[in-house]
Amino acid sequence: MRITQYYNNRIHSLKKQLIETYLVILAVFHIVSIYIYLFWLKNTFPLYYFAGALVFYIYSYILIRRNFNISRIVNAYLHFSSLYISVIILNFIDDSLVGFIWLIPMPVCAYVFLKRKMVIYYMFYTIILMLLIMLYAKYFDHHFYEYDKKYLRPTNAATVLANFSLICLFIYYKIKISHLEFKAFGYRIKSKMREKHIHKAKMLSKEPHYIIELSSKHKSDITIDHHKLENLFLELDKYMRYNNYFTNPSIKLSGLCSELKTNINYLSRAIDYKGYKNFNQYLNSLRINYVKNLIEKSDLTKVTLMYIYTGAGFTSQATFNRVFKQFEGITPSEYITQLLPTDSKLSSVDS
Repeated sequence: MRITQYYNNRIHSLKKQLIETYLVILAVFHIVSIYIYLFWLKNTFPLYYFAGALVFYIYSYILIRRNFNISRIVNAYLHFSSLYISVIILNFIDDSLVGFIWLIPMPVCAYVFLKRKMVIYYMFYTIILMLLIMLYAKYFDHHFYEYDKKYLRPTNAATVLANFSLICLFIYYKIKISHLEFKAFGYRIKSKMREKHIHKAKMLSKEPHYIIELSSKHKSDITIDHHKLENLFLELDKYMRYNNYFTNPSIKLSGLCSELKTNINYLSRAIDYKGYKNFNQYLNSLRINYVKNLIEKSDLTKVTLMYIYTGAGFTSQATFNRVFKQFEGITPSEYITQLLPTDSKLSSVDS
């Protein structure tokens, strides 16, 4: 697996794990609240609010498990939860302002999952929402259900403790995510510096490692060493196929020269000797074979074409379509269409 992709996957997994943990905690909290109001306080009116929030948490949990876009889910949750919490704050605002604490984790949550401009947005959004709640409480009726004031003190204590715990949870995961982001950034910097160093070293290098010719069109070369030529290409091919290194979209010939301890000129000659026009043709041949293998093994009703060609290292569908047609003579869609009748026949035979 490519190093950068590895870090991105780790970060995504941490964010997904944080959301799942957070939703489970809130769901348990609301289930307990429903039980208290229903069987202890004998007040059924707040149950509508708790039940509605519980349904939203469960639905959000299902979306996360199905790998929906995390940023969209977080944005939807922050807007929905703020409106839901506003109703609770309004009902208790005459006797306690502690309910405003429920709004504090909103910008903290945005800080973990969203970009900096969205963090600033939710900071102002939270402040404006607090002001609107106070204005509404001043001029409109805001008592939605009756409550016993003797329960305010334990309720306020639970509110402070719950939100403090949630903020600590966000900060803990943010530290872990920032650590991975820092390591990924350091790796990218080192890779760029390494590529520059390799390029500079190869430009200064004058002595060849292998004495080879380009192919039939370079027969004017003085000496031919087929054995060294073959070994160089075999070493390249082994390295490219190890862990599917050819699927790296940022792979460069200069980086391979450093790994194989040769230079661009002689590595290009080895590729040309094996019948490829250039490095890109050799690289694309590996990627197209990888794509064909993925198409044959994948369930095309569940896997998108984008998933297949990006997994092979192509960065755009236009490039992928063009290269695929150069090698196969048909477009990817036509190739897939040719496979489907065969699958149907097989399934009918098996049945």
